[in-house]
Amino acid sequence: MRIIKIYLLLSIFSGLIAQVASEHLYYGASSLSMAGSDIAIPKSSWSMFVNPAGIAEQKTLSLVASSESLFGQDYFSHALFGVQFRVPKAGAFGLSIEDFSVDYSGNSLSRETAVGFHQGIMLRSDRNSTLSFGYGIKSYTVDYGSSAGVSGDGSDGIELGSQSSWGVDIGLLASLAERIRFGARAFNINSPTLGDANGAVRLPQRAQVGIAFSPYDLVWTTAALTKSSGHPTHFHGGMSYNILDNVFLKAGVQANPNRFTTGFGVFIKKIRIDYGLITHPVLPLSHQVSIEVNR
Repeated sequence: MRIIKIYLLLSIFSGLIAQVASEHLYYGASSLSMAGSDIAIPKSSWSMFVNPAGIAEQKTLSLVASSESLFGQDYFSHALFGVQFRVPKAGAFGLSIEDFSVDYSGNSLSRETAVGFHQGIMLRSDRNSTLSFGYGIKSYTVDYGSSAGVSGDGSDGIELGSQSSWGVDIGLLASLAERIRFGARAFNINSPTLGDANGAVRLPQRAQVGIAFSPYDLVWTTAALTKSSGHPTHFHGGMSYNILDNVFLKAGVQANPNRFTTGFGVFIKKIRIDYGLITHPVLPLSHQVSIEVNR
């Protein structure tokens, strides 16, 4: 059993090293529940992670936090924290922290941290339509931990050092009569790299477009396409249904590879708690829990 666990760790970890800064498609349990197809629906409290253009719709102070168990493995840790706020006469802004770490047998194999500053700008707003633009500037730091060493688990390895870079994201969000919405986002448009000269490796770049339709107030149906540099295009589809005043049920699907998602959200006064899970063709389920506090 221990051999299988180590093999699983090495297989997944080798993919992370190949990307240098891991590419993650699902930010927050609500987004994961809809397979990441929610780029166009109203989600102002999580907009810094989903689509920075949505920050322009932020009206009050909000705090969000999320923790994810990737593939049910306790040595993978993915956590998010963010705050969004509006400054009179200056606009709506967001600050975010994302942390992804791989720890095994008490040893840190890698840690990736992204600290971001975001802003949403309303370009047009009238009775029938809106158009907003958003951007995010993020500082990336990757700590490579220690080498495997003689023991093979990193306990007697050498420190591999760390590297840093910065990236720029942009987003657009448009709505028509609040029933039809369009969203788009591009990640790392400045082509950031880690390392120098022949050792430089480009951080993941990704573009995403999506639409959302609400036939009536209780339901959103969504669809999106995601294209990452060097990877095939993914299709995402999802649905959110407000079954009660304070309870949401959500489900989604991703193609290439085929993955299925589901989850729910509960409002308790000004606090919202979301839970989501996603399948994988080979690996175990991933779970994510999020909390959102609106002032």
